[in-house]
Amino acid sequence: MHNSFEELCIAHKSECESNDCGVRSKVAVEKGKRFEIVSNEDFIKLRIDDCLVKSQQVKKCDFGFVRNSNKEFYFVELKGSDIDTAYEQIINTIDIFQRELIQIPKPQRYGFIVSSKVPKSGTDVNNLKQDFAKNRGNKLEIKNRDLRHSPK
Repeated sequence: MHNSFEELCIAHKSECESNDCGVRSKVAVEKGKRFEIVSNEDFIKLRIDDCLVKSQQVKKCDFGFVRNSNKEFYFVELKGSDIDTAYEQIINTIDIFQRELIQIPKPQRYGFIVSSKVPKSGTDVNNLKQDFAKNRGNKLEIKNRDLRHSPK
């Protein structure tokens, strides 16, 4: 268990084979999907799947971003069309972080799902957002292909 994001980054940087883990970045792109943070602030990008969390036994999200100014953490999944699986991957990743990597207070956790197809009905998407806000974190955003987030 790590006491800070800095400690977490240093500990895992050498283990990660990707050159885009633990670097200053506000963008994640994968298979035609893009997540971007629109801000002048500094963020650190972490590759979670097959870097911070190497286990193949559990589904986890693709990326995380640390907001340096207030230590908010953004869990990001770039997914095909299965929003439910993407949500499960974010929840699993939050649980792994809380148990094994670093404790992140609920108000500082944000989830982002970028899908390649139109999400299910508005009701289903709203239920996931409500569940996230009630049980897992501050806010969940779901969008198609390109999600640009402007932190408040």
